[in-house]
Amino acid sequence: MQPEQPTVFQRIGPEPISFLAMALYRGIAGDARIRGMFSDDLSPTSEAVRDMREFLTQFFGGPGDYSVRKGHPRLRARHMRFTITPAARDAWLGHALAALAETERRHQLDPATVAEMRRYFEHASAFMINQVDDQSSDASTAESGR
Repeated sequence: MQPEQPTVFQRIGPEPISFLAMALYRGIAGDARIRGMFSDDLSPTSEAVRDMREFLTQFFGGPGDYSVRKGHPRLRARHMRFTITPAARDAWLGHALAALAETERRHQLDPATVAEMRRYFEHASAFMINQVDDQSSDASTAESGR
C-alpha cells in the first residue's frame, strides 16, 4: 500500500488557487465568445470569483466552504441553463489553461501539480458540453432574424 499523496491544496495552499480564479475571470471578462454566460461582475472581489476560488479549493483538497455555502457542487446541473458547445468549452479551457500557466509562473508550481490541475480542467470542461452541434445555435439565430 502506498502512502497517501498530499492534495493539490496541501502542496500549494490557498494563494495560488485564489490567483488562478482571478486570472481565469480576467480572461473571460474580455472574451465575447463566452462572456454572456457569466455574471456582470467578474472583478477580483466578485461572487463569481469567490465561487470559483472556493470550488477549486474544495475540489483540490482544501476546506469545504463552497459546499457549506452553496450545497453540493452539482457542476453539470448548475451549468445546464447555458448552451455549452465544444467551441465554448475550448474558449473556457483556453482561459483556464492560460490562468494556470500564469499561476504556475507567479507561484512557482511544480510540474506534477500543474499537470494534475490541467487534467482536471480538461476533463471537467469536456463534461460540461451539452450541445455537440455548434451549427444548431447559428441556424436558429439566422432563422429568427437575429
